[in-house]
Amino acid sequence: MKKLEILLLSLVVLIAFGARIYKINRPIADWHSWRQADTAAVARNFTKEGFNPLIPTYDDMSSQTNTLDNPNRYRFVEFPIYNSIIAAVWAVTGINVTYARIVTVIISLVSTVTLYFLVRKFSGITVAMLSAFFFATIPYNVFYSSTILPAPLMVFAVLLMYLSFTNWLEKEKSLLWAGLTIIAANVAILVWPIALFFTLPIIYLALQKYGFSAIKKLNLWVFAIAALAPFFAWRFWMTKFPSGIPNWQFLINEGNIRFKGAFFRWLISERLGNIILTVGGFALFILGLVRKPEAKEKYFYYSWLASVALYFIVFASGNVRHDYYQVPIVPIFAVFMALGVKFLIDKPNEYFNKYVGILTALALILFMYAFGFYQIQGYYWINRPQIVEAGQAADRILPKNATVIAPYNGDTAFLYQTNRHGYPIVDRPLEDFVKNGTQYLISVDVNDAGIQNLAKNCRVLKETPDYLIIQLSLDCIGK
Repeated sequence: MKKLEILLLSLVVLIAFGARIYKINRPIADWHSWRQADTAAVARNFTKEGFNPLIPTYDDMSSQTNTLDNPNRYRFVEFPIYNSIIAAVWAVTGINVTYARIVTVIISLVSTVTLYFLVRKFSGITVAMLSAFFFATIPYNVFYSSTILPAPLMVFAVLLMYLSFTNWLEKEKSLLWAGLTIIAANVAILVWPIALFFTLPIIYLALQKYGFSAIKKLNLWVFAIAALAPFFAWRFWMTKFPSGIPNWQFLINEGNIRFKGAFFRWLISERLGNIILTVGGFALFILGLVRKPEAKEKYFYYSWLASVALYFIVFASGNVRHDYYQVPIVPIFAVFMALGVKFLIDKPNEYFNKYVGILTALALILFMYAFGFYQIQGYYWINRPQIVEAGQAADRILPKNATVIAPYNGDTAFLYQTNRHGYPIVDRPLEDFVKNGTQYLISVDVNDAGIQNLAKNCRVLKETPDYLIIQLSLDCIGK
């Protein structure tokens, strides 16, 4: 690498870091706080209760995830690699949300560099640098690169899998690249199984090199088996803990939304055109999409984009319901945007005025950042700071081993703030809670008639204009 290249890449990483430390110390009460709280709770319980990645637990004991009571608090979704990394950091720093967010930031910075080297192999330094820059600075990606979610780790693992597999194809006898490819594939699939959709570029690269004789290559079969075996072992192990497996079938096609008008509107207009790329970035993406592929890249980027399309189609309602489901698509869209910018800069002499092309590229980029930050700024907001204040108060005054009710429409962010296990929703009569040993209710709905009645008849441990902490008993409930 030349000095200028190293300098520019370092500058991109520095900008990425600076953008991601914006409100880095915010509590888990921002956008998609429920998923962040569940992820952080697993790491916190590893720290507090002992490290056992084969039996991850979180704080929610309710039946809301699959109608089954979960008194042991099992949490069986992704294999807890990401949670384990946070727990390892917390073992040194103490339990602190800021350090957990920094873990994600660092993962994202490494992803930026990995994307650069991947794109550099196929499209050269200019497109690689632009791709890394867009990935590093798209406001949507900046926000999710400082959340406590496993998706950024999956993104890094997928990028590393592509890069190491490409190098492995060039040096077939290299055990280093073979091993790194297998490790990256395992991490990606175990951290978030949707990574399986993003194996299409691997298949394409293998077919590009070997043709249909790839089916006969023993090394590819070894890779496939080694990449999938841990995932299937984990899924088999999960079946022993049914109360800890959330329902997921609704993510496929809830309401038969697939290919309906709402499906296209949400994914193309709202998510891509309004939140992630905005109008400016989407225009650059289209330009990158329609230009003629370079000889070295061939159809690698298109196979990657095909993975995105397949993922959208299969997990139709999941992608419509949750905008964090689009985190894995950011790298390839950053690449096509970079290709679009290069098209506007390189081609004007042939098709239109050179300076108009450059100004158009700059204007579209400016619009992308202006509109993107406008859309994303609200994601950082703490809309109910009362849950943080109430949770901290509960943590100070309640017994350490107490189970609590912290109702917040099922959102576990409130429960997480209490540093206790319990229930984020009232899913049974209050008498049943008390009989099972849950004696404390924390509420931020102080004007609710039911809460006011409990406060009138039960012992109030703490009362402010923003929250109540009530000790429940069979004698006071129902009066």
